[in-house]
Amino acid sequence: MLNLSTKSRYGLRILLQLAQCRGSGRSCKVRELAEQQSISDAYVEQIMIALKGSGLVLSARGRNGGYLLGRVPADITVLDVIELFEGRIDLVGCTGPEQRCARIAGCLSRTVWQRLSEAFRREAAAITLADILNSPPACASEYSI
Repeated sequence: MLNLSTKSRYGLRILLQLAQCRGSGRSCKVRELAEQQSISDAYVEQIMIALKGSGLVLSARGRNGGYLLGRVPADITVLDVIELFEGRIDLVGCTGPEQRCARIAGCLSRTVWQRLSEAFRREAAAITLADILNSPPACASEYSI
């Protein structure tokens, strides 16, 4: 079974919360993010290090400081989040840049894995934070991957 890490899942949830805060023009503090997402402050901080390093999130200092989105919601994709925490998504090793298999040249199934990996990446790249925020809750299953 292909399972994404909690960092990918929580990272997406945190970014969505930051996108909602963006609409009100304010930043979000770690404690607020942790409470709303039911995640420990320490784990939110770990996730924020990666999000900040990638430029998806900015930090604001001072009394009213906190975290803000680093880009507009329409410019952040689900693929951005997944590949930040998981690395490049390839379903099997022979379809990635390293192509770790001695049987590549004559393997009939490789094209299947390549197509499925590309489809996953294409679909994840097509879904933005704005898309998720603008979809009605009843249609949330439309974005299941």
